[in-house]
Amino acid sequence: MLYPRKRQSTLDGSIEVQPRVPPFTTQGLLDYVIELVVLEDKALQLIDKGSFRRLLTYLRPTLSERDVPHRNKLRKEILLRAETAKAWVKAALQV
Repeated sequence: MLYPRKRQSTLDGSIEVQPRVPPFTTQGLLDYVIELVVLEDKALQLIDKGSFRRLLTYLRPTLSERDVPHRNKLRKEILLRAETAKAWVKAALQV
């Protein structure tokens, strides 16, 4: 019995391209932690938990305690970025 000839498909639709991870910087860490806190409910409480801080140092053993932002620094930075964004939107709307 002859089987119908099947056309070979490509892998283009099957392969997911992962975005390239930028090089590590403490500023980048601050940016990602702020994103976590802003997007996730109660994440600000997570930041000062020992288990979370140990996870970060496990992932990046060269981190010192002062490299990992505490919730007070995060709060100040989030408020500063919110004010900057507010001023930018206000200026854009005036144009």
